[in-house]
Amino acid sequence: MTTPHLSADDLPMFTKLRMTAFGQSVIDIANDPACDGWTFSQKIYFALERETTARAERRTLKLLQASKSPNPGACIEEIHYLPDRNLTRELVSRLGSCQWIDEGTNLVLLGSSSVGKTYLALALITAACRTDRSALFYRLDDLANQLAVLEVSDPARLKLLTRLRQVDLLVLDDFLTTPIDTDTAAVVLNILAARDQVASTLVTSQFEPKDWYKSLGDAVIAESILNRIIGGAEIISLGGPNMRFLPQE
Repeated sequence: MTTPHLSADDLPMFTKLRMTAFGQSVIDIANDPACDGWTFSQKIYFALERETTARAERRTLKLLQASKSPNPGACIEEIHYLPDRNLTRELVSRLGSCQWIDEGTNLVLLGSSSVGKTYLALALITAACRTDRSALFYRLDDLANQLAVLEVSDPARLKLLTRLRQVDLLVLDDFLTTPIDTDTAAVVLNILAARDQVASTLVTSQFEPKDWYKSLGDAVIAESILNRIIGGAEIISLGGPNMRFLPQE
């Protein structure tokens, strides 16, 4: 009986089994003289490792696409550690491990415009997706506008609110930079209440929490939102130069 020799023509068979990376690796090994001395186990392990890596990369890409990150290429490896920035490698490494997300801890990034708050938030979204956690990014004013055009009974609104409540990491960028109406504030409070101590919310803002009241018309709702976000949160105040003039941030 003639033993068939694997070639590129056999790749569709592996693709049909959803094992494209495994199949490509097996074909490469079969046609590479340098691999002739490998044991059967070594060949299988190598191909399985390639398939596992490829699946993890596809999963990360899917989560990043679902996160609506405006910069899916943002990553903690590209963070700049400059004087007066109030960021250290140890701090970013700890945040990048995403244990705080598992613990349902909130994170508040404060600082003036262009100090890199949003980039850091997006880099942490990437870190979350790399470790198989779901994330969702919204500028608060964009979220308010989207909620305003969706009727209360619209299934799309219900689907959006459900995701906002349940996603592992919710990022609200430019939090209360501009005022939001009472109805939107009530919805935001409802979302934060559902996430309280269950899932993590990350907010970035140019204003100190004590100034958030100015963007909310209802004092009771304002106090409740403040408590939901700040209570037990880790607060980082960024400083330093304008990061928009640097290559990555």
